[in-house]
Amino acid sequence: MWRYDFHLFYQAGQAVLQGASPYAIPDFYPPYLLAMLFAPLTLLPEGLAYGLYVTLQIALLFKVRRWRAVWPLLSFPVAFALFVGQVDFLLALLSVLWGPWALPLLLSKPQIAFIVAPSWWPQLRQQPRRAGYVLGLSLAFVALSFVLRPTWVAEWLAATPSATAYAVRDASLYWLVPAAYKPVAWLVGVPLALGLTLKGRLQAPSLAWPVRYLFAPFTNIYSASALFQWIGPWEVVLSWLAIFWVGTPHRGAPMFVVALSILGRQMYAQRRKRKFV
Repeated sequence: MWRYDFHLFYQAGQAVLQGASPYAIPDFYPPYLLAMLFAPLTLLPEGLAYGLYVTLQIALLFKVRRWRAVWPLLSFPVAFALFVGQVDFLLALLSVLWGPWALPLLLSKPQIAFIVAPSWWPQLRQQPRRAGYVLGLSLAFVALSFVLRPTWVAEWLAATPSATAYAVRDASLYWLVPAAYKPVAWLVGVPLALGLTLKGRLQAPSLAWPVRYLFAPFTNIYSASALFQWIGPWEVVLSWLAIFWVGTPHRGAPMFVVALSILGRQMYAQRRKRKFV
């Protein structure tokens, strides 16, 4: 299991450089854009590339959270993401450091984009020129993918498991919904989360990101690593309890307890702040 996902991404990056389809690789399901991101890493030996990959994420985490970085590192979502070499955590880190300029990279993992990107809407709406640059860069990245592999969308759709089959890994509130009803739950939950966090009272990032995570479709165990900014000791304990409850990280888990804990703590802190102001 160690660096299993990183190995898949590394192989997918090699496929890009060789002009081959990454979807010939068993268990590689992300958009072709993710394979493109990993292509430069394949110029290094895989072990060295993985070491640099993990080291970079830990360095960026300490840059963002200073000494409090110890808490997300001890939590299951972040620790597991680093262990298997997943990309969710890195994308979340870059989103915090780069802001909207990370949008092209987020297109490679729509689950994380749903959690992160809507928070930029008010900012980009007030800065139309900047929004244009970000959109142009994103479109250029997508266009490059079709230049490199014109048929990748069809290959991706053919290789990806069905929605209900993939949703068995859900680590959001959809974990509670029977598989047959998940598509209906997504149709309700996605607009609900966007409405609450874009026009409601839950617009602060510490509230908006957890709410969108709770209703983000196709989440998995390490998707909760996107909430690294607010993970503390309570979330560390709850994340491991969730895994011990389910017994395996491969079929989803009630990892939504991490988001619920963050949301509860942040709402309580805001209420106390208003009380004493």
